[in-house]
Amino acid sequence: MGAIDTGSGAIRFGIGMFLVLVISFPFLSASDTAKAPGPSEFASPSSFESNYTSYMDFPAMESYLVSLTERYPDISRLISLGETHEGRDIWCVKVSDNVMQDDDGGAEYEPDILLVGAHHGNEWISYEVPLYVLAYLLENYYGDDCNASKAKNIVDHHELFIVPMLNPDGTQYSHDTGDMWRKNREPNYISEFMPFDAPTPKLVAQSYGVDLNRNYGWMWHLAGGSNALNHRGGSYRGPPDNRDDDGDARIPVNWRPGHYPLGPEDGVDEDPWDGIDNDGDGLIDEDPAGGFSSLETIAMKNLGDTREFPVLITYHSYSELVLWPWGWTDEPAPDAPLMSQLGGRLADLNGYMPMQGYDLYMTTGEMTDWFYAMYGTLGYTFEVGRTFRPAEDLIIEECRKNLEATLFLCRAGSNPYMSYVRFDDNSSSLSVSGSRFKFDLSYMDEGYPYGWDGNGCELRYMLPDGRWDSSPLIENDDGTWSASVDIRRIGGDAPFYYRMLDVEGGEVTYPVYAPEMHLSLGSTGSDAWGLQFGLGTLMVMIFTLGTIWGGFGGGIFKSMRAERKG
Repeated sequence: MGAIDTGSGAIRFGIGMFLVLVISFPFLSASDTAKAPGPSEFASPSSFESNYTSYMDFPAMESYLVSLTERYPDISRLISLGETHEGRDIWCVKVSDNVMQDDDGGAEYEPDILLVGAHHGNEWISYEVPLYVLAYLLENYYGDDCNASKAKNIVDHHELFIVPMLNPDGTQYSHDTGDMWRKNREPNYISEFMPFDAPTPKLVAQSYGVDLNRNYGWMWHLAGGSNALNHRGGSYRGPPDNRDDDGDARIPVNWRPGHYPLGPEDGVDEDPWDGIDNDGDGLIDEDPAGGFSSLETIAMKNLGDTREFPVLITYHSYSELVLWPWGWTDEPAPDAPLMSQLGGRLADLNGYMPMQGYDLYMTTGEMTDWFYAMYGTLGYTFEVGRTFRPAEDLIIEECRKNLEATLFLCRAGSNPYMSYVRFDDNSSSLSVSGSRFKFDLSYMDEGYPYGWDGNGCELRYMLPDGRWDSSPLIENDDGTWSASVDIRRIGGDAPFYYRMLDVEGGEVTYPVYAPEMHLSLGSTGSDAWGLQFGLGTLMVMIFTLGTIWGGFGGGIFKSMRAERKG
């Protein structure tokens, strides 16, 4: 009898241990640290990408913009910034969750983001990329995958102004003629080169076109970065100002050799846009030498004067570069460390080479220099692709390549210093200690210039009723951060993300596009399988353990009694 009891106890023990392992497997694995699931980079391509198999000309782009904004009127609005010399609209699409209001009409500050394509008519890929970014945001906004999470984050927390084709005249001329036409199509007259406005009619154009990216006012007067007098040149910067804007000009009696009549010596153009009181009258930049002679650049200046753009991208082609100011000098800009750091992160994302604009070649009257000098905007030039017009089957590749970098810069509009904090796939880990989840966050600090606000650093998680709650993140001695939450409070399938706030109010989140993109306790990813359990599983496990181990203990006790009796 004792042998039989012992054998049946062993059988019960084997079956019991198997059941314990099967039932309590989630709990046992959750007792070890598990890496939190990272946000996916891309879902499968959307159907809107079928529109990027050939280059659009101006009418096709115009129709596309009308179609997009009509289909998504709640988050997009088509605006004309003015007309060109040939009467084409300079279209801008504003994108925001409450698109008819500024900053949603509420207290939350939503940074303005500016994306501009096609300063140059022959650079066709330069307008396809911002068009693609626009379509990506609109077409994915109402979805339910990771693309939708990114789109919602950008649209809900920013106000984007996307000008896909700043130079529609030059671009259309390039399409119609097949010519590598770079400039716009305004006529250039010989009288524009006189030191005063000639009264004679401008009957015969001597040439056509101004290089729009040499027609902004900042450092326009410097030589070497554009075609100054060669109006037929591809980088012709436009005519001089030739106006005594501040009223201090003197009419010279003798026009001596080498003296330019009504020039700087006579009080004309003696205080150009360069941030210096050149004439010593206590005023700065009141008598520009030139720039903003073209309707397209005037439209951009008007937009810059009425909005506050912390960041912008202007797309060009080609060279696979990320450039930032200055372009007119090799001297670093005041914010050079920040622009270099942020530019390096953008280059990491699109695979380009980062550098200051001047390191490529000198440019004067350039867009990002103007916006940085006048408005403090951190502006970047993306030189897209390896040719002005990549083959049509490469359009979508070039667009995709620049999407993540563009979205990252949009996100950095609220805090460009976020580029100094780098997370990776192993940044977040989870463990269970007693009845609490323990969350750990690590990151690489590449020189973040401010301290962290201990009251603003937190773990945010969703409660079962859909509300967000938070627990403080505590900084550890090794530089990592930790938080803990009662398991009973959030159950086994709670979205969460990390929020870090610096002492200047700058926010950094992980994932980058939180809260719309978040991590989840209930992820089925291979790295997070151990966290898929809740309180119910715990109770089942306790009940099962009690039953099985109780039965096994009873069997052993009976066997021992039988052997003693024998």
